[in-house]
Amino acid sequence: MRWLLDEMYPPAAAAELGRLGHDARSVAGSALAGADDEHLYELAASEGRVLVTENFADYAVLVTRSLERSAPRGVVAFVRKSDLPSGTALGPALARRLDAWADANPSPPPGTHCP
Repeated sequence: MRWLLDEMYPPAAAAELGRLGHDARSVAGSALAGADDEHLYELAASEGRVLVTENFADYAVLVTRSLERSAPRGVVAFVRKSDLPSGTALGPALARRLDAWADANPSPPPGTHCP
């Protein structure tokens, strides 16, 4: 699966997803850091990536708008960091959760999901 991890998640999560066979990009520490939500959503949709974020309020609005019109329709996965271990364990734990979700949902439909 192709992923775009929002900047609240460590780049280690994208690296671990890569080791698990996924194509993952991290916003944190990249040229995308600080980009607005709409830009990230449109980028993920245009690249066929699942955008992973804990920012439910803003991205739910973007998903709803895109589904109402003929805009690129993206897949957004909401994962709360508070549901994962902290520190250096966060990246690998997030990667394992997303890997398991991808196995169970190989072609997720556009919209919001909670792995």
